[in-house]
Amino acid sequence: MKKILLIIFLTFVLFGCQKDNPITMIVPFGSPELAQLYLENSNDYKVDIVSGPDPLVAAFGSLSHDVIFAPTNLGAKMYQSKESYVLLASIVWGNYYLVSSQFEALDVSSLNGKEIIVFGKNQTSDIIINYLFAELDIHPIFTYVDSVSYAAQLFLSFPDQIVLLAEPSYSNIMNQLPLTKTLDLQELYLSVTGEESYPQSGVFIKKDLNQSQIQKIENDLKLSIEKTNDNPMDAAELAVDLGMGLSKEILSTAILNSNLRYITAKDSKEAVEVYFGLILGMNPALIGGELPKDTFYYGE
Repeated sequence: MKKILLIIFLTFVLFGCQKDNPITMIVPFGSPELAQLYLENSNDYKVDIVSGPDPLVAAFGSLSHDVIFAPTNLGAKMYQSKESYVLLASIVWGNYYLVSSQFEALDVSSLNGKEIIVFGKNQTSDIIINYLFAELDIHPIFTYVDSVSYAAQLFLSFPDQIVLLAEPSYSNIMNQLPLTKTLDLQELYLSVTGEESYPQSGVFIKKDLNQSQIQKIENDLKLSIEKTNDNPMDAAELAVDLGMGLSKEILSTAILNSNLRYITAKDSKEAVEVYFGLILGMNPALIGGELPKDTFYYGE
């Protein structure tokens, strides 16, 4: 009997001392990946880096990850069909650029009737460029590709094209083709709306995570963004070590251009709803037909 009790006791101690399972996250390549570098480098997290929106949609549907980094409107659309994930914070605040080598100067008026390669159909990139050009009464022809990485590859092969890019692909292009002409969509957005920027990407958490897990994610992500912005060269070196596939110099420039800010769901709600209002006027289906309920915002 004593032997049995000893085995039970040792089993309890062994399992009680085991480290909790890591928090699982799925993150798209690009600025969202730059925001969470120090989490990806921690044993407390298991991070899957993906390209394009399809893996994110699958993750929302299958509940495969504790945390999903995704375009803000995609998170809202998925919430309308299944209230499994809520917005924890908005973290990327605009870094889209049009690039081309066919013009002496790239401006909006020169783009009427021109073909533009756009990545991410029905995602933030598509929404922003369609909204801005509609407001300015400019009518280009949009051709869509799945990911920003593919858009960048196309531009490197055919630099006379007009292509929409985001960081860090934009900095990579400018490093290889420094004479490329650029149109900053953040500046264009400010001139059209009077708003400084838009909540490009957010962090979504499972509703059933416990409070200590949520607090940890929040604290760690805030610190990661702070360290990345304060020391871009150190963060870029970490990104290289993690296999991001670009040089430290390119990544450090991309960090400075990525507009990474941790704004809680509660504090970013007004900006998110302004952005969603634009979508409702264009294509309501892109956020599920209506503004999400207050419960979409963690902390409300």
